Amino acid sequence: MFAPFWLLGIAAVFGAVWHTVHFAVVHRRAQAAGHVPRTSFFSRSLRWHELSDDGRHHLKRALIAFAVFFGLCLGGIVMGVVAAFVMRV
Repeated sequence: MFAPFWLLGIAAVFGAVWHTVHFAVVHRRAQAAGHVPRTSFFSRSLRWHELSDDGRHHLKRALIAFAVFFGLCLGGIVMGVVAAFVMRV
C-alpha cells in the first residue's frame, strides 16, 4: 500500500540530488568564467537574478523535486492514517 509513495519518493530524492549537484557544477563554472558574481564572506547566497540561466534551471528543478519528495512523504503518512482508521472501523 505504501510502496508507490516510497518508490516515487526515492525517485524524487535522486532527481533532487542530481539537479543540486548539477546546479553546483554549473554555478562554479559560471563563477570561474566570470559570469556570476562571487558571494561576500558574510552572505553565502545569491539572488535569483544573479544566477545563470542554466543555474536557475537546475536550482528550480532541485527545489521542485524536494517539494515533491516532501509531498509524497506527507501523502504516505496521510494514507497510513486513513488506512489505520478504515481498518479499525
